[in-house]
Amino acid sequence: MVFVYTGKGRRQAQNNDAPPEQRLCAKQACAIQWCLAKRDHKEHLCKAFIDEWQNCCDKVRAATAAAAMKEEGAEKEVGTKK
Repeated sequence: MVFVYTGKGRRQAQNNDAPPEQRLCAKQACAIQWCLAKRDHKEHLCKAFIDEWQNCCDKVRAATAAAAMKEEGAEKEVGTKK
C-alpha cells in the first residue's frame, strides 16, 4: 500500500479513487518532498526531481488517453456490428 504524506508527521493510506498520475507517480512526488525538506524548500535545487515527476505524469496521462481512445474505438466497432 502506498502512503501519502499529509503533514505534521502523519501518514495516510492513498485512496484507490485517486487520479492515475497521483497513484503511479507517488514515488517521484515523495522524492520531491524529501528534496525540498532537505534543501530548505528551494525549488531550483530540486529541479531534477520535479522534472522526473512531470515526465511520469505526462507518460501516465498519455497512456490513459490512449487506453480511452482504444476503448472508444472498440465501442464504436461493437455498435457497427449489430
